[in-house]
Parts: sequence; C-alpha cells; structure tokens
Amino acid sequence: MKTALAGTLERARSAFATISLGQKVVIGLLLAGLLLGGFFFSRWITTPTQAPLFSNLSSSDAAAIVEELNAGGVAYELSDGGQTILVAKDAVYDLRLQMSGKGLPSGSDTGYALLDEQGITTSEFQQQVTYQRALEGELSRTLKSLEGVQQAIVHVALPKEEVFVREKASPTASVLLQLTAGTTLSGEQIQAVTNLVSSSVPDMSPDQVTVTDASGQVLASPGAGVTAAAGDARSQIELETQTRLAANAQQILDRVLGPNRAVVSVRADVDLDQRESTSKTYTYDEGTPPTSESTTTENYTGAGGAIVGGVLGPENMPDAAGNAGGGDSTYTKESSTTNNSVNETMTVEQGAPGGLNRLTVSVVMDEAVAGNLPQGQISALVSNAVGLDQARGDAITVASMPFDTTAADQAAAEMEAAREAEASEQMWSMIRTGGIAAGIALVVLVVWLRSRRGGQEIEEDYEPLELTDDMLAELDRIRIASTREAPIDNAAAELEAAERQKVRGEISAMVSERPDEVAAMLRGWLTENKS
Repeated sequence: MKTALAGTLERARSAFATISLGQKVVIGLLLAGLLLGGFFFSRWITTPTQAPLFSNLSSSDAAAIVEELNAGGVAYELSDGGQTILVAKDAVYDLRLQMSGKGLPSGSDTGYALLDEQGITTSEFQQQVTYQRALEGELSRTLKSLEGVQQAIVHVALPKEEVFVREKASPTASVLLQLTAGTTLSGEQIQAVTNLVSSSVPDMSPDQVTVTDASGQVLASPGAGVTAAAGDARSQIELETQTRLAANAQQILDRVLGPNRAVVSVRADVDLDQRESTSKTYTYDEGTPPTSESTTTENYTGAGGAIVGGVLGPENMPDAAGNAGGGDSTYTKESSTTNNSVNETMTVEQGAPGGLNRLTVSVVMDEAVAGNLPQGQISALVSNAVGLDQARGDAITVASMPFDTTAADQAAAEMEAAREAEASEQMWSMIRTGGIAAGIALVVLVVWLRSRRGGQEIEEDYEPLELTDDMLAELDRIRIASTREAPIDNAAAELEAAERQKVRGEISAMVSERPDEVAAMLRGWLTENKS
C-alpha cells in the first residue's frame, strides 16, 4: 500500500515537474476557482431559507420579539425598517406559537381585547372611551389587511346619547392610510374603505367618513364622496367609452390605410344621471258588473204661505184679489251612485346611468396614402363603427394631412441600433464564454494527457537490458563525460576511438531495436544528474 502510494506521488511529482510555469499558473487558478465555487455553493446549499415570522410590527413589539429570539439563541434577520423579522422557514410556526404564548406581538391597538381589562369600578365615561378605542383598533386592523395599505389610523367621533332631543347628531369618522410605495387606491377601493368604516358604526353613513393618505391628499370627504384625487367615476366611464369606440374605428382604418397611417379621436358626452319615474293608469272594461250601486229619492208636497224674505219680484207681489205670493208646491229629487271595478296599473321606470348625450369624432389620415381615397366612404365606415346618430346631434370630421414621422423614424432607428448592439453583445459574450470554456477544457486535457503519458511511461514494465561489461563501461563514460565542464583530451580520445567504435556500434543497434528501454534509462540518468 505504501509502495503504491509512494509510486503515485512520485508519478504526480514527475508529471508536475514536466509542465511549464504558465501551465502551472493556469492549473493553480483553475483549482482556486473550483475551490471558491464549491465553497460558495456549499454555503448556499446549507443556508436555511428565510421566511417572515411577523410583519408590520410596531417598534415595541419588534424589540420584545428580538429580545426573546436572542435569549433563545435563534438566528434572525430584520427587514422593512425593522418592521419584519425573518427566521428559518422550518421554524416559523414553532416560533409563532412560542411568541403567542408570551403575548407577543401585543400590538398598540388590541381592539376588543381592551374590554377584557375593565374592572368593577370602571366608570361610565371610561367604558365609553374604552369601547371607542376598541372600535378604532378593530377598524385599523381590518383596513391594514387591504392590499396596498401598510398602516391605518381610524378616529371615530361618537355623539353623546341624549333623550330629550329632536335631532340626533350622526357619528363621523376619519381614516388616515399609509400606502406602500407606488400604490394608488382606485375609486372602488376608497369606496370599500368608507363602506367598511360606516357599516361598523351604528347610524353612520358613508358620506360621514373622511379618508386621506399619508401625503395629505384627500381621497374622500363628507358630502363629496370619492373625490377627484382618487379618480372621478364620470371621467373613468367617459374614458372607457371613448377608448372602446376609438378602437373600433381605428381597427377599420388600420386595415384600409395601414398601421400608423390614421388617427381617430372620439369625444363622448356620457349621461350619468339616474332617473326614476312612476305612472298610474286606470282602465275599465265594458260589461263588468259594478261593485256597488245605490239610489236616493226625495219627494215634497205642501200648501202655499206667506213667504218672508227672498228676492223682490213678481212672484212675491200680491195679486189683484189681495192674495200674497206663493201657492201649493211639489218637490221631487232622485240620485243614483254606481261603483264600477277599475283596473289600476302602476309603472316605475328607472333610467340607468351611462347613456350617450352626444358623440363627436375626428379622423385624420396621412396624405401620403389617403390622397385618392373617398372621404365620404371613410366617414360612413367610421360613423357605423362608433354608432353615430345624427338625430342625437353627433358629428364627424374627416381630413387628410401630411404626417410628421421624424420622431417615429428616429425611435425606429434607435430601437434597431439597440437591437443590433444587444445582438452583438450577446454574440461576443457567447464567444468569450466559449473561449474561456475551451481554454479550460484544453488545459485540463493537456494536463490529463501529460499525466497519463508520464504514468504510462513510468509504470510500463520493461524487460531488463542485457548489456555487456564493455557497453556498460562506455555508457557510464558517456554519462560522466556529459556532466563535465571541460571536454576530454582529444589525444586520449583518439587512442580509445578504435576500441569504442565497436561498442558504439552495438549501442546504436540496441537503440534502433529497443528505443523505449534506452530512453527510460537515459531519463533516469538525467534525473539523477539534476538531483
């Protein structure tokens, strides 16, 4: 075992000694890169995955949790300005249970948990204030769960309950939202905030909720609803209508003239008023029996008498015989009442908002391609595409003008140059990467071939050379002569030339027949001389 190990080490040392200094440097850099890459890879593999333990923590809760983690020797990381604590992913749930058992995070607004802290001696005022704080805390916690809301502060003003009052004051609320970076709430989201707050407080309407963001921008105010800061609903509906109609017309023009050869602009006057009308209609069917019928008759008969009072006239004047006016009279009155069944119909009509009051359309075509096109047909096509109604007062204008394509051409040239630069950079990056990989592979291949060839030459078992004493003496003399600084005397060499000629001939023949064995022996002599 030791002999084999020593032989392996000797072969490695011999192979390393045969390569040049540059190859040694390349091999050293390659090994250092492999070791460094393996170190970082193993460290990346062994590093545990981090996951949030708690987020959106107050400073007091974060400090308490960090203190508990330090006491338990748990590794952690802080992010998001100290509001988020990251721990190993496989330990998140266990740590959450441990922290919950210790009452962490306690939270600055504990909601209805404040009501559990009241005692027997709590006054009515304290109970009212605690209830208001609990309500505000619950609302803040609810609003923080909305997407894009980082922090929420809610203040509720509850009027004092009084008995002998005619008009009762309504509760109000104010909401301050701190949004995450780059987040803007839409009108529907702000409406959701106002509805959540108003629905949580008795007798509160959404119009009594004020919503602002951390920058001081009013998103909703009492009496104004959702303000223009959050997006006007009318403008949004008009924009959607205009975009849809313009896209219909632009699609036709692009097919006729080509892309970027025409521009369509649509202005829509949208009616967002909501109307409700109620009408009643009564009908009677002939031949229907009446529901009720009644008849009243009055009869009167009596002698005449002096009539006192009345209007002066011939009927009240005495006649020639001296008789006073007024004689016998008879009175008869008859009336009837019939109640017929009548059909009653009530109709309630509600007009949904979103109708169009008027449309105006403008079409501009590039003169270079629209010179010979009939504008009348273009106008008719666009009118049908957007649903133009002239009876409603809609109007359309079609014109052909030369387009300025300087900016478009410049942008196209810049995009083409950027595309070519990116392609060139990718090509050179691939060439560099391929060259480095090929160089490393070539170095590894050369080192492997050299080590294999050296190992084969060293490990190969050769049969011992059968040399005579004269041949050994001549080879030994040649070896010693190669190490001397001064050459041997020429006179002595001439005297021995005849004797050595024969031995050299035998050595030459042996080198021609068995070159590998001779090369191995000479290599061993050279190694001994160097050492």
